Amino acid sequence: MTREDFEATCEDGIKLKGILLVPKKPKAVVQFNSGTAVKKEFYLPFLTYLAEQDFLCCLWNYRGGEQNDNLKNSDFRFSDYGTKDMPAIKAYLTSRFSNLPFLILGHSAGGQQIGFMHDLDNVKGNINIAVSTGYYPNMPLGYRMKAYLFFYIFSPVSILIHKYVKAKTYGFMENLPQKVVVEWRDWLEREDYFFDEHFYGKTVPEGHFKNFKFPVHVYYATDDPVSNADNTKTFWSHVKSEKGISMTELTPAEYGLNSIGHFGYFKKTMKDTLWTDIAARLDKFITM
Repeated sequence: MTREDFEATCEDGIKLKGILLVPKKPKAVVQFNSGTAVKKEFYLPFLTYLAEQDFLCCLWNYRGGEQNDNLKNSDFRFSDYGTKDMPAIKAYLTSRFSNLPFLILGHSAGGQQIGFMHDLDNVKGNINIAVSTGYYPNMPLGYRMKAYLFFYIFSPVSILIHKYVKAKTYGFMENLPQKVVVEWRDWLEREDYFFDEHFYGKTVPEGHFKNFKFPVHVYYATDDPVSNADNTKTFWSHVKSEKGISMTELTPAEYGLNSIGHFGYFKKTMKDTLWTDIAARLDKFITM
């Protein structure tokens, strides 16, 4: 397996940087879309495992991330991730590896916004990890209070002072443009997220959410404060696939863990259990 840095250009000229993990004999391409403001290296052990199973894996960051864009003057929106960034990565991969089956794997926002991509024609299958709405009332009280603190106190103050959300310094997440956080916050206020009538087909495109042509599988954990059963099932009730949408509920105790939460899916302790199951599902997709 070799590791290669690459750069892709979006339709509006924004450049995205990423990493390719290329096996000697790849059997499919996996575009991995990360969660919001998560550095791509966090997912590297998981993607390395998939590459060892002969999947050519692409790991990358959204606009406004490690590219050191001027966040103070940024006009980026949260929905740009799905309408502009994800399509640019897919176009790069499809052009370069046109002879390989194409798969998409998403975590959190990386799965939410797949339907905004304008070209999904050659996708053979899609796996989503912790992909749901993030409706506040369905969160545990303690986590809900943290979310309110971030979106309604910390972020407005940070935007007032810095003109962007300076989250990294305080250990919340990577820094974010103000319009990304504002649009994200607005979606979280609605039970149906961006499928709410205030947004869907108005501030965001309808996309392909109602007519996926490929099989979809969703993993969620019982102790995930964001992508819990209620939020997960609400989100996927708005999505239709002619090849079906299936789900796996994960209980920490079944994996010998005290917790999984929103990020524990990518711990190395999952290698011989969850990661193996994901690889098997990807294999099944490319033979369907």
